[in-house]
Amino acid sequence: MNRALIACSLTVAVALGGGCGKKSNKALPEVAGLAAVPASAEVVIVADVAKVADSALVERAVDQFLMKDADLAARWDKLQTDCKLDAKKLRHVILAIGPKAGDAPGTGPVLMVATGQLVETELAACVRGIVGQGGGTLTAKTAGGRTLYQAKDGNRTMYFAFGRPDTVVLGSNEAFVTEALGPGTKVKDNGEMTGYFARVDQNAPVWAAGRVDERVRGGLVKVTSGQLKEGPKAMIVSLDPSDGAKLEVGAIMASDADAKTLESFAKSQLALMAMAAQAKSLGKVVDKIAISVDGPVTRFRASLGTEEVNQLISALDGGGSTAQDSPPPASGSGSAGP
Repeated sequence: MNRALIACSLTVAVALGGGCGKKSNKALPEVAGLAAVPASAEVVIVADVAKVADSALVERAVDQFLMKDADLAARWDKLQTDCKLDAKKLRHVILAIGPKAGDAPGTGPVLMVATGQLVETELAACVRGIVGQGGGTLTAKTAGGRTLYQAKDGNRTMYFAFGRPDTVVLGSNEAFVTEALGPGTKVKDNGEMTGYFARVDQNAPVWAAGRVDERVRGGLVKVTSGQLKEGPKAMIVSLDPSDGAKLEVGAIMASDADAKTLESFAKSQLALMAMAAQAKSLGKVVDKIAISVDGPVTRFRASLGTEEVNQLISALDGGGSTAQDSPPPASGSGSAGP
């Protein structure tokens, strides 16, 4: 699968990013994986590309995403062809979101760390040519002993550097990228975040953990009519799309009592969810949701088969009902329902 994971992340970044020349950085510490994620990160998403590269679910999701952005699809196709990129050449991809900009949640800078069969000079030559075709410019400077490239293409800017020979670190915020490449504290030094990491399945093909914005926390308290004393401090997610989809979402609450309260509230809403889901023929999918409590964590689990995943995607895409849940045939055969 050539357009799986990096189609919606590495494509945009590298297509705007620059290339790198030879540099003497043997004495510098290697920066890769979580060691390249700044301690200030609010959300971290980790993907094992080898485990999802052949996933029909991931490919379908990316294809659907690309269909909604013709420019992105064309850019990826050109990059794939010209640079001979293949998702299977990547081993791991990490996305990190920094502290929010202003009051809006989810507006912080985004950083990507990609590790795999990346040859700096080859990628540099190819991407430099692509950026140049669009009239973009590429400049470089030294940051922390490494070469940091700034690529501009119209009103878009990307910063790009190698943390080690097989790892590229990039993003649109210079300060966040520089922080990732530098020797300062990283997310693995952040006790709060590593505590969240410990509660998620890090062996899953895709896993994530992140803090919950205060406004979202307060909103959940209101939704439960004050049954919760506080909203969730953080959310954790693990996904295995290799055979259908095994999904687990955990809400890390401020107390065990709040976790139990959320469990009770969520279970009381499942029946209503199932009724609403019937309108899109998803009642059986909702039936697969299991809710449990593990200390301060309320966990939501669902294990879906390939057919159920396709049904869910079809419904989200606005497709009709499946034969399994379709209404009965029109009368006229002489039979009558109860």
